[in-house]
Amino acid sequence: MNYHILSAFHRTNGARLLPLLTVMVLAAPGVMNSFAQEADQSIMLATNKEQYLPGDIVQLSGTVSGQPNALVGLQIKDSTGNLILIRTVQSDQNGNFALQFKIPSTATSGDFSIIASSKINGFVVTQTKTMTATVPEFGPLAMPLFGVSILLIVGLFAFSKNLLQTTT
Repeated sequence: MNYHILSAFHRTNGARLLPLLTVMVLAAPGVMNSFAQEADQSIMLATNKEQYLPGDIVQLSGTVSGQPNALVGLQIKDSTGNLILIRTVQSDQNGNFALQFKIPSTATSGDFSIIASSKINGFVVTQTKTMTATVPEFGPLAMPLFGVSILLIVGLFAFSKNLLQTTT
């Protein structure tokens, strides 16, 4: 009995469903193609290391896929979200670009954000990379002062030992 009901539904509504199915079949390759195009549109970012000290030079490199000679907007934000650098660079014929910048000597410990944006085939594509700046607990002079103090202690110990041996 259900078979006859479905058959009747198909006979009365089949003419309406056929155009809908035709549109769906014809549109599917276009939809899949636009997803494939979006997947090809990306920005890759890399830095020469993951952690930096204040005053270090960051060597940023990147690639814009799907768009040679693209303009790339770059923003660098410190650990508190303050903008410390904004630049526009142009990628080469292979989509590669590079930029060097210095971590400010006044930087505080935390994550820095590198934000790159470019218009690729009509789509605005954005990529963010995080890197860490670490400020030594006692500031940049801590290690040299520690080294000098160790040398002074060793020197005083050797001098006092030598002095004791000459007096006895």
